[in-house]
Amino acid sequence: MFINFTNEALDKINPILKKSNNRRVILMYEDGVSPYSVTAEGAMQNSLVIVVVRDDQPLLPWFDVEIDSNIGKIPVKGHEIDYLAENMIVEPGKFGSLIISSEQGVIDDTVIIRDGTSMTD
Repeated sequence: MFINFTNEALDKINPILKKSNNRRVILMYEDGVSPYSVTAEGAMQNSLVIVVVRDDQPLLPWFDVEIDSNIGKIPVKGHEIDYLAENMIVEPGKFGSLIISSEQGVIDDTVIIRDGTSMTD
């Protein structure tokens, strides 16, 4: 698997990611399984979220698989891997959100970016 973040997508992510040198991106479905989920009933497992976390924040046991990308390894939850695709691209959508798609089509067109750097403090 590989995720390609377009420059335009990175323009939306970098204000949080580049705020400090010790940050990384994780990708997850909003499923209530990890300290980085902020779910409401009925919204679970429907939306992908790009979360920026600090390098010292816990990833295991939740984020047990890594996907290669043009910005480095992206941790994901192993039980969510079947909902992703082999070659994905992240790019801006028409209404301010991000879109993750693949050769098979759109995976999610309402991807949000979350600053998770204080979620485990």
